Amino acid sequence: MTNRKMGNKFEREFAEILHRWGFWVHLLCQNQDGQPADMIAVRNKRAYLIDCKVCSSGKGFDLSRVEDNQITAMTAWWECGNGEGWFAVKQNEQIYMVPFFILNGFRERRSVLPADDMIMYGEPLEKWILSCR
Repeated sequence: MTNRKMGNKFEREFAEILHRWGFWVHLLCQNQDGQPADMIAVRNKRAYLIDCKVCSSGKGFDLSRVEDNQITAMTAWWECGNGEGWFAVKQNEQIYMVPFFILNGFRERRSVLPADDMIMYGEPLEKWILSCR
């Protein structure tokens, strides 16, 4: 399966998970310039801008996969008062929610966020969902 197919499959899977937990989810369409994120999810009057990434290697998350348009959009999302942008990162069948500003900070210092750091700086999906009250 290609990276694109794995990514699209994970986006749909993740949207369904959030929907089952009571989120309204809208998947954003891909265009020729890319997209700023994969989805907007809303629950309890709070919106979340989320990009989904699959890590198929055991090395961790390759930070070069965070695109310039995502940095611009997630920064603007924050500056407009919408809160943190998020990356849903699937690694070894586990999903971690990693705040955009954590990933962006690491991007400036290294090329990969190792799996151990993903666990340290991200939140397991269920814990993140329960914090979305």
